[in-house]
Amino acid sequence: MATKEVFSQSFKVGNIYWFVDPQISSSEPHPHVCVGIRRGNGIFMLCGTSQFEKKRRYFELNGLPFETLVRVQANITNTITKDTFVNCNEIQIHTIDTLYANSSFGLKGEVSENELFQIKNGIEISELLEEDLKKEILIDFPEF
Repeated sequence: MATKEVFSQSFKVGNIYWFVDPQISSSEPHPHVCVGIRRGNGIFMLCGTSQFEKKRRYFELNGLPFETLVRVQANITNTITKDTFVNCNEIQIHTIDTLYANSSFGLKGEVSENELFQIKNGIEISELLEEDLKKEILIDFPEF
């Protein structure tokens, strides 16, 4: 296993990591898209789900713009086996220490440039995220 220092330097915006997430109510690994690195010890991530109908209903009931729900298409490059949806209104912050200690954690691929652009747009237009948080996250995104 890599040292914690090497591990902490391996994070990149757009990478997809799979792990059992203590922030959600599931014991199954879920895909997470890295959307930023907090200076210090944090990683900003979006947790993915394949349960589109539940997300669609949630977005309709709460009047959220569908541009903030981004589909990551399943393909051999990103190792996702079902189309997955990430909610750009719900940023998770994970610490390097917690991820390093998570035995199910692993890098499994990356989103396409188009999907990354859609995620960036979703974060930018989200009305639920604080502007300071958006700025901290979006600084790590590539220019399109």
